[in-house]
Amino acid sequence: MSRTLAVSVICATAAVGIAGCSDDASSDQPFQGQSADQVAAKAVTATRNATSLRMAGKVSAQGQPLTVDFHVDTQKNCKGRMAMESGSADIVHTGQTTYVKGDKKFWAGAAQDSSGGRKQAEALGGRWVKVPVGDSRTTGLCDKQGFLADLDSDKSERKGMKKGDVTTVDGRKAIALKKKKGSGETIVMYVATEGKPYILKVDQSGGKSPGTVVFSDYGKPVKATPPPADKVIDGTKAGKTAS
Repeated sequence: MSRTLAVSVICATAAVGIAGCSDDASSDQPFQGQSADQVAAKAVTATRNATSLRMAGKVSAQGQPLTVDFHVDTQKNCKGRMAMESGSADIVHTGQTTYVKGDKKFWAGAAQDSSGGRKQAEALGGRWVKVPVGDSRTTGLCDKQGFLADLDSDKSERKGMKKGDVTTVDGRKAIALKKKKGSGETIVMYVATEGKPYILKVDQSGGKSPGTVVFSDYGKPVKATPPPADKVIDGTKAGKTAS
């Protein structure tokens, strides 16, 4: 899986932008005296600086629905699961090593360009596999700082946001920051109004990449425990059991 796919998990957030935004100046809202762009900027910074977080939701990626649920931290410790029409997989990353346990459909898709793809999928399906360092199919989802860097990367998308209503996300109060795009997309970023202004949810409707991602468990340790060595196939050594 490419890093582009990983970034697509939060592409709605990148599209929100953090500068040059308009503001609803209602006096009963939180963040009084701050424009929508200022609130969004604080949210991006707080989320980027968090030591860890959980990212869960469903988006459209490369034309098919992708469901993800990952705990990641700034040290690239990572534990989670991804599922799409072309298969599902559990992923653990700790230290410099990534372990993947995908079903047969997942491995068949990963090896679709290989003449032995079906045989490989049968052999690997349901088993933990140690993948090569830097394998972009899986490690992108475990790069917290990498995908958060895309939050404010697109300068052309940094106009037109407005403050919306105050609501709740998983029991936490949040203010909605909204943006409508000419392509029919509506993007809403929900920012915590109490404590640190973390991003709690991003929702994108309409357009080519609809989806919703919820961010939670800020600052909680990521328990990325490697599977037992005798249960791991070492994909870096032509299929040998890891030692």
